[in-house]
Amino acid sequence: MSDAAARLCAMIDELRTDRLLLTPLTLDHVDDYFRVYGDPRTWEHLPRGRHTSRGQSAQAIERSMLSRRTSGFGHCAVVLREPVGTLRPGSFIGSAGAAILPFDAWNLGYRLAPDAWGHGLAGEAARVSLEAARAARPEAPVTARVLAGNPASVRVLERLELDLVWQGASSAAPSGPDDTTHLERLIFADRPLDDETLEAVIALG
Repeated sequence: MSDAAARLCAMIDELRTDRLLLTPLTLDHVDDYFRVYGDPRTWEHLPRGRHTSRGQSAQAIERSMLSRRTSGFGHCAVVLREPVGTLRPGSFIGSAGAAILPFDAWNLGYRLAPDAWGHGLAGEAARVSLEAARAARPEAPVTARVLAGNPASVRVLERLELDLVWQGASSAAPSGPDDTTHLERLIFADRPLDDETLEAVIALG
């Protein structure tokens, strides 16, 4: 890791909002992470994305750790700082953050446990994650993909004042069990994307 990347990691090792604490995901979080990512309710709009093993969750965390080492930011564990609904302070409610993509753009994302839905926490976590990604690599555009059939997530991205840069499906049918390019989706970004970058984001599905 370069000295500059190390300094950035130190700057954003802990993100706070009024109600949330976000800290870097590590393998110590794998059980809590799998509890959220293995819950079918969190994948209502994309059932095939559900984690079916603890190993899948461990791999996802390791990818986030790599993004943080190489680019200064990754995905974070999201923990409550105060009671929300029936949830107590200190509760792990999911993850949020951004990972750098192979073509030098950020992919912003989040996933929260169903018990945490309906309180505005997703938007709170997404906003501070957007700010951290911009701080870590201001030259890299921040992008976010969402299924058109998931209106709650669409509203979160719209409230971040990201621009809708593409909407549609890029294939007529899936090419394999993990392909999602046939589903209608929306792509948001914090700035205009050049054609090459936009095509690369569309190809992600």
